[in-house]
Amino acid sequence: MRFLLFVWLLGGLGLDAGESRDLERARRALGSERNWGDLARYDGAVGRDFFVEAMERTYAPTADWRRWMRVEADGVWIETGEEPGGERLFLSFAGEVSARKAEVELPEAGRKGFAGLRVVLDPGHIGGRWGPVEERSFAIGDGPLLQEGDLTLAVAKRIALRLRELGAEALLARETAEPVTALRAEDFWEEAKARLGGEEGAPALAERLFYRTAEIRERARRIEAWGGADLVLAIHINASGFEDPERPALHGGNDAHVLVHGCYLESELASPTQRLELLLRLFEGYHLEEGRVARALVEAMREETGLPGYRYEDGNAFALDEEGYLWARNLLASRIYAGPVVYLEPWQANGKAVYEWAAAGDYEGLREFDGELRPSLPTVYCEFVMAGLRELYSGGE
Repeated sequence: MRFLLFVWLLGGLGLDAGESRDLERARRALGSERNWGDLARYDGAVGRDFFVEAMERTYAPTADWRRWMRVEADGVWIETGEEPGGERLFLSFAGEVSARKAEVELPEAGRKGFAGLRVVLDPGHIGGRWGPVEERSFAIGDGPLLQEGDLTLAVAKRIALRLRELGAEALLARETAEPVTALRAEDFWEEAKARLGGEEGAPALAERLFYRTAEIRERARRIEAWGGADLVLAIHINASGFEDPERPALHGGNDAHVLVHGCYLESELASPTQRLELLLRLFEGYHLEEGRVARALVEAMREETGLPGYRYEDGNAFALDEEGYLWARNLLASRIYAGPVVYLEPWQANGKAVYEWAAAGDYEGLREFDGELRPSLPTVYCEFVMAGLRELYSGGE
C-alpha cells in the first residue's frame, strides 16, 4: 500500500519513478549532512567575547547577523528556520575567555614542526576534458591552451611531495584530471528543472550543480573520511573575466591575494544550511588558524611574486588588510571542509605577463619568457607556499 501511495504521489508531481530516483540522488549529493543537533557538543565551548568578535570581524562584518543570533550575557539564541521568530536553540557561553580560545592562541601554537602535520591540498577545479565545461580553459588566438585545473593539480602534487619529505601527512583532494564525484551534469537535470520550473536554462544549471556543488561536497566527504586536516590549502590561480568571451584578449593587470572563510551576505545568513555550517566553523575556532596561516602565506607570496593585492568590487568579500592581499569570503569549500581552509589566488592567468608562462605548464629547469628565464609556475608556486609553511611551523628553519 505504501508503495502504491508513493507511485501515486510521483504521478501527482509529474515524475516517473526513475526520474524521482534521479532527483533524490542529486539532492543527496548537493545537500549538507549536518543538522542542528551537531551544535550540542559546543554548549559552553566558547566565551561571549570570542563569539561576538568572530561574527563581527570575520564571519559577518557587513551583514546583520544579530537578526539570526541573539546574544545574551550567558549564551546565544540561534534561529534554525528560514524566518526569524520560528524554531531556535540556545547555546551557553563559557567564561570570559574560553578554553578553546586560550588553547588556540598560545604563543607557540602550531609551531610543532612538520612531523604528523595533516595537510590537504585541494587543486582548484578539475581540468583535462572538463576544463571547457567549467569555463576554466582558454586560448588566445593560436596560442597554447591554458587550463587552471591542470596547473593547480601540478602545484598540489609538488607541495604534497615536499610536505611528505618533511614528515607531514598530505592528501590530494583530487588526484587526477577527473572529477571526484561519480555523478555528472545529466544526473542533475531533474533537479535543475525543478529549481527553474522548466527546461529553460536547465542544462547550464545542471552543469554548475555538477562541478561547483556536487564535486566540492564529494571532496569534503573525502577529507572527512581521511579524518579531517590541520590545514587545507585550496590551490587556485586568479583570472579576470573577458570583456568579449567570443574574442578573448589578454589584459595588462597582474595581482595576487589570499582568502579565508567569512563575509557572509544577508542572503547567505538567511539560509539555515549556511548558518549552521558557519557556526560549526566558528565553534571549532577555524578562523583563528586560518588567519595565522593566511598571514604567513601572504608574506611569502608577496616576497616571491612582488605583485600588488587584488580588489573585490561587488561586496562579496571583506578586506582584512589595507593592501588587498587578505580577504574573507564565503565559498562552499571553505565552509564545509573539515579543517581550517586557506585559498591561494596568485597571478592573473589571462594577463600579458602570465599567459604563455602559465600555459607552458610544469617543467624542469628554466625557460625563456619575454626575455626572462623562469622556472615553471608550479615550481614558483610550490616554493612560496613551502617558504610560508616553514616560517609558520618551523620558525623559518
